[in-house]
Amino acid sequence: MEKPTAEQIQIWAKRISESDQEAFNRFFRSMYPRLVHFAMRYTRRKTVASDIVQDAFVKLWEKRRNIDPGQSIKAYIYRTVRNKALNYIRDHSDETVGLEVLNDTPADTETEIQLNDRSEQLWELLKQWIEELPDRQREAFKLSRFDGLDHEEIAGVMNISSNTVNNHIVAALDNLRSRCDLYQQEVNEA
Repeated sequence: MEKPTAEQIQIWAKRISESDQEAFNRFFRSMYPRLVHFAMRYTRRKTVASDIVQDAFVKLWEKRRNIDPGQSIKAYIYRTVRNKALNYIRDHSDETVGLEVLNDTPADTETEIQLNDRSEQLWELLKQWIEELPDRQREAFKLSRFDGLDHEEIAGVMNISSNTVNNHIVAALDNLRSRCDLYQQEVNEA
């Protein structure tokens, strides 16, 4: 399903608050895959992530009459999933969490292999650098760049102002840009 517009989500939110099951189903179908991916960053297990997302939508339906039309329902569902995922981690603290490892397709030529190796190395370094960002910077950056939330939605998820979200993202980008520049200098010197 295509990514719904902010206006469409706002219409669904109003209709969901009025107990419209069709609007709820459309919102669910449009958000479910993204939210499962989001929850997997915390849980690393698709089945657990799916359960968390389903629980979040059950909570949304149960609280549908309390939906504030001035607040983003998208931020609300992301925040609910995030909190449920963090609760899962807390309750299963002996388990490890992090990003899923991406599998690349093998390259055909030697040049492609070298480029692919360099790209893969840079991607691994970027993932490492992102994980090394301060917690709030990392969270704001991931919500923005990986989940496509805007500053207001991130502010709702993180319970901070949109200006603070902007500051976190700018600081994260500066940090990552500096590290990329240093990496590029090392590659050029080698």
